[in-house]
Amino acid sequence: MQHIRRYRFAPNSLTLDWSMLYCSLIWLASVVCLVENSSAQETVKTSSFVICYHPKISSREFAPYDIVVVDYAYPSKSIKKLRQQGKLVFGYLSLGKIQKERPFLSAAQSARIGLQQDIQWPDSFRVDAADRKWHSLVLESIIPEMKAVGFSGIFLDDLDDLKIRNLQDQGVSLIRQIRESNPHLKLMANRGLEYADRFSPFIDYLLLESCFLQSGSKRDSSDSDWALRLFLSAKEENPKLKGVAIDYISEKKIPLTAAQKRLILETSSLHKQHGLLSCVSFRDLQSVPSLNYK
Repeated sequence: MQHIRRYRFAPNSLTLDWSMLYCSLIWLASVVCLVENSSAQETVKTSSFVICYHPKISSREFAPYDIVVVDYAYPSKSIKKLRQQGKLVFGYLSLGKIQKERPFLSAAQSARIGLQQDIQWPDSFRVDAADRKWHSLVLESIIPEMKAVGFSGIFLDDLDDLKIRNLQDQGVSLIRQIRESNPHLKLMANRGLEYADRFSPFIDYLLLESCFLQSGSKRDSSDSDWALRLFLSAKEENPKLKGVAIDYISEKKIPLTAAQKRLILETSSLHKQHGLLSCVSFRDLQSVPSLNYK
């Protein structure tokens, strides 16, 4: 908070023009208001963030969080409850893959969109993101349906997979079209850091996943520096871009040791140190982590 400078009046200050004194008091009052408003704005900007993909998780478990990312299949009535509480609710959407349980898989197959079995994840198909029919399905069907069930944001996943398959140009194009078609929808992108500077003007949040921890232990600092450097490059293209971080303390929810709790606090502190909204969770993302590990 800024300190308001105290002015010392000269010995003959009693002869000061009263209109000048009045104006000075008005100016001081305005400065105080600006400082107070600035502090209030900083409080609003400090949000809590979580990702949980369990479709049957109770909306009550998200009570401590302001920004929530849930699965595409999360019930509409639960989304409505979260939004009534003033939360920003993102729904999951992969731009590079379709899980077998997704209701729009049959539409993709009927449209003859290029699909290939994902060897690493047997329950998913890799999508040919260069196929314009995929773009049309996303823009004209999938996202409108997500908006209809109540999502206020879309979480765009698997941008790194598009990079691996040399489809980043198509990814950038699709993200731009999503933004242009939905100017008021919040967009959060996961990974794709190598080309994030190209799509950052079209998104609101960029997620750095596993930036500080790997397999429940600290990563080499050079890995973190690499991700942070690319995030800053993306932010140069979009100064309003907000950074979000999620790291994993274990594969799934387990009773935590004292050392793990300390590591969670240390990791969360690193997130905040770099201006990132923080979440430390479990890799399967099937539970809501506590915010209190002291």
